[in-house]
Amino acid sequence: MSEPRNALFMLINRLSQISGYVAALSILAATLIIVEQVVVRYVFKIPTIWQVETAVYLLIAATFLGAPYGLKENAHIHIDMLILNLPAGARRKLDLATSAIAMVFCFFLAYRGGVMWWEAYEGNWSSSSLLSVPLVYPYALIPVGMFLTGLQYVVKGVEMLFPKSRTRSRSIPSAGR
Repeated sequence: MSEPRNALFMLINRLSQISGYVAALSILAATLIIVEQVVVRYVFKIPTIWQVETAVYLLIAATFLGAPYGLKENAHIHIDMLILNLPAGARRKLDLATSAIAMVFCFFLAYRGGVMWWEAYEGNWSSSSLLSVPLVYPYALIPVGMFLTGLQYVVKGVEMLFPKSRTRSRSIPSAGR
């Protein structure tokens, strides 16, 4: 494998790793916010304004930013009841084909999400709630997450087509054998 490709793939994998951490922190923050909302609302009888909308945006972040990490770690859901019975070569070809289709889909969603983000930016859109969040922030999660997921599919596809060369390690015979 060439050095520039190594560096690029390492960068994509690192970005996917970081996005996974951000997704995990988003889930944690959403959980804490919802717990806080329940305590404030039902224990102290104080109305809440920002908690639900913020938690929803954090869960959207977890979804779109967690996708590249899930793909990197091969943690996406597989329905493999039929696939397990296929020969290894057929499984590999099927995995490559579905990865290619998913990659195209991710890049398409990234493009459409980018268009939606740009419309929100140009139109100065904000949520219709009392919080009135500028929608450019949650809308940015779609193109960023899907583009990174598409890049992770590129890495997966190239690694399936050109597996890392395995070098044989020469063992030094031990004196006791």
